[in-house]
Amino acid sequence: MKCPYCENEMEKGAIQSAREIFWSNYKRRLFFKPNIDKGDVSIAPFGLNGTGKEAYLCKNCKKVVIDLYEG
Repeated sequence: MKCPYCENEMEKGAIQSAREIFWSNYKRRLFFKPNIDKGDVSIAPFGLNGTGKEAYLCKNCKKVVIDLYEG
């Protein structure tokens, strides 16, 4: 995959966590589940074997590109 910022080739990998991964428009002091009603967006739901989502890393730009969870 080409980086959308610098057009260099990106490295395929995964974002991983022991908990659900989500995007929020504010930083929380403690980790909680996503609040969809407040605009949080799930990226990868919690799973018993941990959570992971395919992602692409650009080491040049220091950016990660990831698709949102569709479920």
